[in-house]
Amino acid sequence: MSANYITVPSVRRQASVIRSRVILLIICLAVGLLSPHASCASIPTEDMLRATVRVFNGALSGTAFIIAVGDKTDVGRRYLLITAAHLFEGIDASKCTIVYRAPSKDNGLIRKETELVIREGKKPLWVKHVEADIAVIAVTLPDGIDIKPFEYSQIADAKLAEDHKIQVGQEVFIPCFPAQVEANPAGWPILRKGSIASYPLTPLASAKTIFVDYAHFGGDSGAPVVALIDQIPVVVGLVIAMKRLTDKTVTTFEERTVHTSLGLAIAVQSPYIRQTVDEWRKKL
Repeated sequence: MSANYITVPSVRRQASVIRSRVILLIICLAVGLLSPHASCASIPTEDMLRATVRVFNGALSGTAFIIAVGDKTDVGRRYLLITAAHLFEGIDASKCTIVYRAPSKDNGLIRKETELVIREGKKPLWVKHVEADIAVIAVTLPDGIDIKPFEYSQIADAKLAEDHKIQVGQEVFIPCFPAQVEANPAGWPILRKGSIASYPLTPLASAKTIFVDYAHFGGDSGAPVVALIDQIPVVVGLVIAMKRLTDKTVTTFEERTVHTSLGLAIAVQSPYIRQTVDEWRKKL
C-alpha cells in the first residue's frame, strides 16, 4: 500500500508537468514565438536586449534594433534594422558591421559579426524619415543567432499616448552601447533605465521629440526607448542625441568650451518609426 501511495502522486505530478509543457507549447505556437530566430522563453527585459544590436564602422559606433514585419508563419516575413539616420550618414564606407550573438558549444553565447551593405556607390540603401532622424533598412538575419525581434505591433502608435498608456514620469528601459561599451565579449548591450521627462506627449506634431531622463552617452544613438505595457515591451521612442549645457570661457590667452551633460537623452517618438517603416514598404 505504501508503494502505491507514493507512486500514484508521482505519476500525477508527472502528468501535471506534461500538461503544463503542452499548454506552454500551444501558447508559444499561438503567439508565434517558435521561429528560427526565437526561443519559447520570454522575459520582457531580456527580450529588449535580444532585439538590440551594435552597429559600427571604425571609430563610429551606434545602436540599432531589429523588428519583424509580415506574416508570423514566415510567409513574406521580413526583418528591418532601425537606427538613427545620422549614424548611417556618418559612415563613408558602403558597409558597416553588425554585432549579433550566437549559441556556443558550451551552451553560452558568443559574438557573431556580419557586414551590412548600406550603399550602392553613393546611393543609400536605407529609407530615411523626411523629418525625423530615423533610418530603416532591410536585413537578412544570419542563421543560428540568438535574437528576438520586436514585432511591428510593439512599436507604439499615437493612440497609446492619447490614451495615457504612455505618459510623463513613466519608467522606460534603454538597451544601448554607451561610449562603445559592450556588456561582455559576446556583444550584449547594456540595459539602462530612466523615465519619460517631457510633457505633454500629444499632439504628436508638436511633440516629435521628447526628453528621456537617463545617463546618455555617445554610442546610444539609435537605441530603442522601451516601456513595459501590460508586461509587454513596447518601443515608445528612438534615441538620437543628448541634451547638454555648453559654457564658453574667453581670456586673453585662452578660449575654452566645456560641454556638460544634463543626463537627458533626446528621443523621437515611436509613431515616426512607424511612418518610416511605412515608407520602406512603399519602396518594395
